[in-house]
Amino acid sequence: MATVQRVPIGDRIRSQRRTRGVTQRDLASSIGVSPAYLSLIESDKRQIGGRLLKRIAERLGVPTDAFTVVSDDRLASDLHEVAQRIEAAPPGMAAPLVAFSPEWARVVLELHTRAMTAEARAFRLADRFARDPQWTSFAHDILSRITSIRSAAEILSDDSPLDDAQRERFTDTVVAESARLTDVARDMIAALQSGTAVDAAGADVREVDAFLHDNNNYFGMIETLLEAHPLPPLEGSPSVRFAAARRAVEERFPTIVDDVVAGHEFRTEGAERRARGAIWRYAAGAAMMPYRPFLEAALDARYDLDELAARFRASFEQVAHRLATLRRPGEDGVPFAFLRVDPAGTVSKRLSTAALRLPLFGACPLWVVYETFAQPGRTLSQMVDLDGERFLLVARAVEKTPRRQAQPPTRFSVMLGVAAEHAGDVIYGDTYISHRDSVVTYAGYECLSCKRAGCQQRAHGAEVV
Repeated sequence: MATVQRVPIGDRIRSQRRTRGVTQRDLASSIGVSPAYLSLIESDKRQIGGRLLKRIAERLGVPTDAFTVVSDDRLASDLHEVAQRIEAAPPGMAAPLVAFSPEWARVVLELHTRAMTAEARAFRLADRFARDPQWTSFAHDILSRITSIRSAAEILSDDSPLDDAQRERFTDTVVAESARLTDVARDMIAALQSGTAVDAAGADVREVDAFLHDNNNYFGMIETLLEAHPLPPLEGSPSVRFAAARRAVEERFPTIVDDVVAGHEFRTEGAERRARGAIWRYAAGAAMMPYRPFLEAALDARYDLDELAARFRASFEQVAHRLATLRRPGEDGVPFAFLRVDPAGTVSKRLSTAALRLPLFGACPLWVVYETFAQPGRTLSQMVDLDGERFLLVARAVEKTPRRQAQPPTRFSVMLGVAAEHAGDVIYGDTYISHRDSVVTYAGYECLSCKRAGCQQRAHGAEVV
């Protein structure tokens, strides 16, 4: 489980002070405290109030939020997640590293992302070599050409006398087979390059997830704009209404996504496309389910997804996604994380929270999100213990396409997750109000980083039972 990582304010203050060449004595004198007290603050042995923090920020010439940056906490959580996958990694070093140098922390994460991408592509190529007959053909063709070239070259280099016609024939063989070998090599390189631009290790997904997380899964600009200019009533099924809402938002406010992403540079075009799509979907959901009416209904229904779907004529997935975006400061809902997976376990959508960092490639098989495929149409819940931290999970399998004869429908499982402390606010948490062990599932985050070696469902990291 990716435990919440908070970068200590004291570490941030010390880092900002040293970066600006200010001594501890000078800073203490300018803000009206003793050097010893400032030392306790920088060691996180004393709490610091808002006024004192503001004086420190003014003296160092930085905004107050430089000491409480959400993106740094997310960066520390990402580093902690990476460290869990490495046995020799020192524990508890993620937050101090980010506090000391967030730039170096980002370098470490970038190197890890590149290593994951290279490894994923290598595995994918190895799989293609093993199962694709095209590669068998390539190998046979290359060996045949090389054998022919070598035979002709050996005859030409031999001391045996050759007349002009024979020498010309073997020379032509070398030239022709070399040309064919070049063509085969080009075809093989083209085949190798096909699909290599695909985000093999989920780097684009991770970047977009970080972008959404840094914005707390909430875009006030979109909410305010849609509240001031609400869409007219939309008719049709939930999917039809959602598509119509997206088209209407695009037509009315064509620059709204540009305004949201302005100033943010994505690493790849794929990441930017994914982020823009996520924001358009956010806007469509906000148009169908306006913030204040939806929040009031959610509180009234205690987050009953079926009740909310009926009130707003929306689908289970649309309602679940909207619940994960109720983050308006001072007017927020229960902080849900959102996950969508397919029957193969592939994660296609995720909105993490500071408390629950969702997996990139597939969650623990003990999570209820997978059990729903065996019980389609039912909303299932689970109280899960992840390395000592408990979460309420709510999930349902949904179908995105109608059933056709002999054609399987497109299925996904949609899940919401929230820290157990909020379970009393959610109707699905009533079953687990006792918190007895008999109603708790002990699981992990995902197999690679899970420490539960005795798990009967374990697939990686220990001997498979």
